[in-house]
Amino acid sequence: MELLEIIKTRRSIRKFQSREIEKEKLAKLVEALIWAPSAGNLQARKF
Repeated sequence: MELLEIIKTRRSIRKFQSREIEKEKLAKLVEALIWAPSAGNLQARKF
């Protein structure tokens, strides 16, 4: 998928389901958050 296509099809979800997230999936998401760039290149991240 091209970057421009990804940017154009991006959407924000504001309606969430009330089911729990599996711990393994949550751990993978947190790891991705740690490696993701931040605004202003701020380095400190605490979860």
